[in-house]
Amino acid sequence: MTTVPFQPHGKVLIESSDAIMTVHVRGDWNLEMISQTTLQMRQHGAQLNEEGPWGILYYLHDTLVYSEAVYAQTRQDYAARSPQSKLCAVAFVIGPLVEGAKLFKPRFESLLEGVIAARVFADDASARQWLHQKISGA
Repeated sequence: MTTVPFQPHGKVLIESSDAIMTVHVRGDWNLEMISQTTLQMRQHGAQLNEEGPWGILYYLHDTLVYSEAVYAQTRQDYAARSPQSKLCAVAFVIGPLVEGAKLFKPRFESLLEGVIAARVFADDASARQWLHQKISGA
């Protein structure tokens, strides 16, 4: 049995429908939470991949204050995705009241640059519209 240095910090709720995996992120995450969430997302992603092009919609509810290691691991995970992946876009919904939104929003705007199409939105409707355009154009 593998032991980890820390227990996962943060919470996640993942659901899938209409070619979109929706990921609700709460709390201050650490690398252990990234690893745990990646496993759950792969299960949903495998199903979506069978159906065709798809996207991911992240809702960042509480904070954007994470260690640099969390940002680096997130980028690395997307860069290392399978060549058979039909994932075509990632959207982040970050409201103005999320802790660190003003300071870290630019970090999310460039997080996946050169890796996969990604954008930051202030609301659900805009994010979903953009994702559906990317999915239908894939």
